[in-house]
Formats: sequence, structure tokens, C-alpha cells
Amino acid sequence: MLPIERQQRIINELNTNGRVIASELVTLCQVSQETIRRDLNHLEKRGLLQRSHGGAVLIKRQSASIQGNSRTANEDHNELSFRQRINEHVDAKMMIAKRALDFISPGDCILLDSSTSCWYLARQLPDIELTVLTNSLRIVQTLAARGSIRTICLGGEYSDRDEDFHGVVAEQPLREFQINKIFFSCSSLGNDGYLREGNENNAHLKQQMLLAAERKHLLMDGSKFLRPSFARICHYRDVDFLITDQLKDKELEQELAWNGVNVIVCSQRFQSMQLIKN
Repeated sequence: MLPIERQQRIINELNTNGRVIASELVTLCQVSQETIRRDLNHLEKRGLLQRSHGGAVLIKRQSASIQGNSRTANEDHNELSFRQRINEHVDAKMMIAKRALDFISPGDCILLDSSTSCWYLARQLPDIELTVLTNSLRIVQTLAARGSIRTICLGGEYSDRDEDFHGVVAEQPLREFQINKIFFSCSSLGNDGYLREGNENNAHLKQQMLLAAERKHLLMDGSKFLRPSFARICHYRDVDFLITDQLKDKELEQELAWNGVNVIVCSQRFQSMQLIKN
């Protein structure tokens, strides 16, 4: 079991029972007492639990007025369903989706993850000859009326919260296709340079998606830069293109360029020019 899988299991146990006992975690995760101790210390440093004698307890989140500041964007994101996230940063996601269309050509086989950014992209896709693979039920429904687009849904265990499929069954079809391009998003790009997701299931599936695709296109609005999240997907150097609405950190922008990432910052001005041109 990978460290992120163990730590997610610990968090799940905490959310269910409010506390965990170290000796029980040793049996549950089939690892040593020392390994569990390191996991608990790591999670405590991240503010996800509080160590207690023989185990740990769940930290009850205080309100913003007691803490003196608001909850992090990542905490809010983890508590939101797909239906709720659709209504976040709508203008930014629309701009990013329209810019991403420039990277799609007739005859492509593309892979869309189950992010709301990719759902906005699916809504913009013209009815041209394409093969689209996705694990998103909402994207499948969106493309159902496109007569020229062949849509293939990756199966697996269904999540009503995220309106998508995940797990080993969802990963298997990825080996059967020659996928030209992947378009995907994530919960955050951390200050360590890694793209992350809120849980290890989504992170692992996206790792397999990235391995299956020739070109990697990251769609990410400006709210997701340099904030914490849980499960590692990949380093940003593994991405070919980053399409975003804003990138205010010039140092990060330079680091991305040095690592071969093509950064495309679309803006309202770009969208206005496109409308005039059309």
C-alpha cells in the first residue's frame, strides 16, 4: 500500500469514527508501528488530525470568525460536488475551454477527465470527426447529440458526488487506444511543483490517463495555483501545455517555461478579439 493510500485510509477512519488507534491501524494497513507513527506525524503537520495517546483524533474545524481567516480554497473544493463546482469560476473556465479548442483537430482521439473544466470544453466542441474518451457521465451526456463525435465512456465504479467513473475498470480501456491528446484539470499546483488531487483514486486514474496520451494539456483556472491538496498526480514538467486565465506569479511562470511547459494565459481581451474575428 502506497503512503498516500495509507494516509487516505487513516483520514477515512477518522471521518467515520472521530478517532483512530495506532495498533488498529497497524493491523488495518499491514505495516509497522513506526510507519503508522510517521503517517500520523505527517498528517498532524498538515493540520488534518491531532495526535493523542495511542492514536489520533479528528480536528474539528473552527469557523472563520474564530480562526481569524477563511478556510483554504482546497478545503472548500474538497467539500463541493460536481454540481456545485460547475458554478465556480465560470468565466475563467469558459475562456480556458474556448482557448483549448485551438489544440483539437478533426480526426483526433482525445481524452477528457471528469473535471468541470473539461465539461466546459466538451460543451464547446464542434460536431466534427473526433473520438472522445472520458470517465465523466456528464460529458457523455453532453456529447450524445454530436453525430460526428464518437464517444467512449470509461467504465468503473460510479461516484454520484463527482458524476464520474473510477477504479481499475476505468483504467483498462486506456491501453487499447492510441490517444493523441489529454485535456485534464486538478485540484492544485503546489509550491513543490506537483499537481495534486483531493483523493488518491482520482490522482491514480489521472496518472494512468497521462501515461496513455501523447500530448498533455492542463486546464487550470488561476485559483488553483500554489495551494495545498492531498494526492500527487505528477510534476508540472510532465505537462506539455498549461492553459489558464491568469498566472500572477512571475517566478512560477519562469519555472514552468524553463521546464518546457508551454504556458498560455488567455484573457477577456483574447475572447473579445475572437468574437470580433468570428
